[in-house]
Amino acid sequence: MRILYVASGMQIPGSHGGSVHALELCRALSRAGHEVHLAALPPDNPANAAVDLDGVQIHPLRTRPLIEQFDMLHWREVKTLAGQIGPDIVVERFYTFGGRGLIAASQLGLPSVLEINSPALPYPGSWRDRLDAATLIRPINRWRQWMLRQASRYYATSDLLVPEPLRDRTTVIVNGVDCELFRPGAPAPDEGPLKLVHISSFRAWHGTVDLARAFGAAVSAGADLEMICLGEGPELERARQAAADAGAGGRIKFLGAVQHADVPDYLAAAHVGLAPFSPDQFRALELGWFWSPIKLFEYMAAGLAVVTADIAELRQLMPEDAAQFYPPGDIEALATMLTALHEVRPAVRAMGETGRALAEDRFTWDHQAMKVVGVLNQAIAATDRRGLRTP
Repeated sequence: MRILYVASGMQIPGSHGGSVHALELCRALSRAGHEVHLAALPPDNPANAAVDLDGVQIHPLRTRPLIEQFDMLHWREVKTLAGQIGPDIVVERFYTFGGRGLIAASQLGLPSVLEINSPALPYPGSWRDRLDAATLIRPINRWRQWMLRQASRYYATSDLLVPEPLRDRTTVIVNGVDCELFRPGAPAPDEGPLKLVHISSFRAWHGTVDLARAFGAAVSAGADLEMICLGEGPELERARQAAADAGAGGRIKFLGAVQHADVPDYLAAAHVGLAPFSPDQFRALELGWFWSPIKLFEYMAAGLAVVTADIAELRQLMPEDAAQFYPPGDIEALATMLTALHEVRPAVRAMGETGRALAEDRFTWDHQAMKVVGVLNQAIAATDRRGLRTP
């Protein structure tokens, strides 16, 4: 199958979770024997032409709108690219102001699939929807609805991301991990510091400030812990200050943004992976838990015990023999859990082994790519039945 994957609102390659998802999925599709072309915004130092990255042909989109809301007006560039490639299907990663791939597919009579990783419906706290509600014609929501109507099929990290009438045409496919890249390091020793790692974009709902306070309380209670935090974002300085205020500044290293290719080494040096989500700090999650954090899969693949918030969807993802769950926002409970893990090293090792086995069995990008191929085949078959394609 020849696939054109369009991610018009995203720089690829990149270290953002969405960039990692798009590229890793396309690599997995290529490994499965498909010809994959990826059209996306170039990084800050773009190549002048398409480049081959592990079997994926990456085509830099050269037209970047000055105003984000007009991104879809540059669909002709994607149509020209599709005309040159001759894809069997176009996949577009949903973006509120996207649509380049869907328009190009419509113009060329090609089937199209929408990949949805963020809400494709109005949601609480969205400035776009507040702006939209102030108008009579609701242009933003009308455009979302057009994109949804245009696609033959959808796959999403949660069916909560699509309007309810479309959920029977939506396949839920969570994120994944490269188990060759992310591998276990040395298991937790019986003595010495227990090493923790936290990956974050330092948004309020990532719970890093609470984590710093809980870490400090655990250290004050006598737990021999060390922690590194990877990433940067608006809550970074508050987290630094919280660590200092808790008296744990010397045991926490905030390393800032790192390249995704370097993350496996940091995880291999750790024993516990932390994901202290605070969903009440992100209004969009009033829709329900639709997030599929890539770091959870990377923690498991690296053989780390996982500590995360007690959220039903995360319990379904990871059983208690791979992860420990605490009530979201409960700093005391999180501190108690970190202290307890320090004292039960064999349990930490066992959780890491279980997580690694789960990652290999269920959550590789190759597994997820197989599910995506099933959706693409459904879309092609549906388009053929409508008579829009010739054999």
